[in-house]
Amino acid sequence: MKWKICGMREMDNIQEVAKANPDYMGFIWAEASPRYVGEDFVIPKEVLGKTIPVGVFVNRAVSSIIELSQRAGFTWVQLHGEEKEDEILALKNAGLTVIKAISVADNQDVEGLSEAPDFYLFDTKQGKQTGGTGQRFDWDILASYAAGKPFLLAGGLSKENAKEAMDLSKRYPIHALDFNSKVEVKAGLKNVQEVREISEILAEN
Repeated sequence: MKWKICGMREMDNIQEVAKANPDYMGFIWAEASPRYVGEDFVIPKEVLGKTIPVGVFVNRAVSSIIELSQRAGFTWVQLHGEEKEDEILALKNAGLTVIKAISVADNQDVEGLSEAPDFYLFDTKQGKQTGGTGQRFDWDILASYAAGKPFLLAGGLSKENAKEAMDLSKRYPIHALDFNSKVEVKAGLKNVQEVREISEILAEN
C-alpha cells in the first residue's frame, strides 16, 4: 500500500519524515491554510530521495501552478477547489499528474465523477475547510464510487485505523493512504515517531 504525508512545511521535519520513506509528500500552496509553505518555497529533492513531492492548491490559476511547478520542483499536483475539467486537462497537457480532491459527506459526492484527473482523493467534507479536518467520513459511501479511477483515501487517518483503511483496498481501487492532521504535533509539524509507526504498520500488512 502506497502512502502520503501531506501538509509538510518545516525543513528539519521534512528531513526526518522523509527517512520513513513515504511514497508521496504534500506541500500546500494556499495562503488560507495553516500549512502554507510560502511562495518562495523550493522542494528539497535531495532530502526526499524516492518520495514524490506533490503541490497542493485551491482554485489557483493553471498558469501559476505550471510556473510554480517548474520553479519549486514538483510534477504532481493536488487540487482542492472547484477546478473544472478543462483546467485539469491543461495541467495534464503541461506534463503534470493531477489528483482531484473531493469532499465527501454522502453518496452523491462520489457519483458521476469526471474521468479527467489521473487520481481522485476523497476527504471529509466539513464546512468551508478544504483538507486537514482530522475527521473520517463514512467509508461505506465508497460503495457508490463507480468512476474506476484509482484514488487516495484521506480524512482522519492515523496509526489506529491504518490497517482498517488498508483492508478497504480489497474492495476499492485505493492507490494510497493520505495522512495529515492526525499525525501532527501542530499544523505543519508531524510527529515523526507516529509517522515511523505508520510506515511499519503498512509494511507489515
